[in-house]
Amino acid sequence: MLHKALSTAERHQLPLRRMYAATRIGGNDWLAEGDTTGLLSAREEALRLGSINIVHTVDGILVLDGVMRGTREETREAAVECLAIVRRLRLAPAVRYLLMSLASLEAHRGDRRAMEEALDSFAEWEGAGSQEEPLTLGMARAFCALMEEDRDLAREELGAVSALERHNPSTYHLSGTHGVGVLLDVLAGDADRARHEEVAATAVGQMRWNRQFVTLADAVLLGREGQGERAGERIDTALRDAAAYPAALHLGLRLVADAAHEDGWGEPVAWLRRAEHHFHEQGVPAVTNACRAALRRIGAPVHQHRSGTDGIPEQLRALGVTVREYEAFRLLADRLSNKDIAERLFISPRTVEKHIASLMNKTGAASRADLCARSTRLPEQ
Repeated sequence: MLHKALSTAERHQLPLRRMYAATRIGGNDWLAEGDTTGLLSAREEALRLGSINIVHTVDGILVLDGVMRGTREETREAAVECLAIVRRLRLAPAVRYLLMSLASLEAHRGDRRAMEEALDSFAEWEGAGSQEEPLTLGMARAFCALMEEDRDLAREELGAVSALERHNPSTYHLSGTHGVGVLLDVLAGDADRARHEEVAATAVGQMRWNRQFVTLADAVLLGREGQGERAGERIDTALRDAAAYPAALHLGLRLVADAAHEDGWGEPVAWLRRAEHHFHEQGVPAVTNACRAALRRIGAPVHQHRSGTDGIPEQLRALGVTVREYEAFRLLADRLSNKDIAERLFISPRTVEKHIASLMNKTGAASRADLCARSTRLPEQ
């Protein structure tokens, strides 16, 4: 229908109607696949036509997109700049949307105080009962609870979203009822295969942000059903969908790791290590410490963070390769002996021998020659 509206507006030379249709289509593309191309194009058209309301509506969506993608500083800067303008113009819906986005920005790094400050301002702009209110609970409060490792509180906040939307259905569909909430319910044993399939069949459940969590929930259910191989395939699909959203991607890995270990499928140790590194780098201590505790419960070694960890390729870091092991690994590309490697790294040949043995065990290399071959395939540093 929107595409019909667009073609009709073009045929009858109705630029404002064309812009409205183009904006809605761009918004749908963003929700479906995270593609902002159409929105940016519609914004340019709105700017040309002097439709300031649409320009700032699109700006608000782009700010939330930045929150989801984890571009923290530039997103904050864009939000503050836009917020100053829409406040001055008294564009209340745009103000609320930007304040919700700022609250979500703080929530996604686990800063409850800063989140609450943004939500206090949201309330001052007639936030109660507004279309944006469910997003403050799902994208902000529930996410903050997850960053504090409080799943019960997150599910409570998402329950409040459901209650709100029953009485006042929202046109905004990223509040979590068709996404992370489904995953949390599956993990808690409160949602079965039928509930999952009901959500997965909806357009809202297939929106890219929601879809990553719905797919993870499917993986957990498959693992419980004894279909470990299919569960692993669904994890791969979820990670492809989540590639644009680093916080959500690593949160998802953290959430499913315990279930995967319990049911004997997937790579929970690698997932926890990957998530632990991410949240350590992002300064989210609760999730970092929870990942480390989960690794200990599984019986996997927990490595200390040392200078140089960021230089280790992610696939090796997930296997638990240490900084010193990685230094030795890189030198294997030149087929050096243990003595030569020891001289280069100023350590003993015996220590090199231990590093090589550990590397073969962690990478699954069949021989030293295989390990050397893997080293030659490393990207340039």
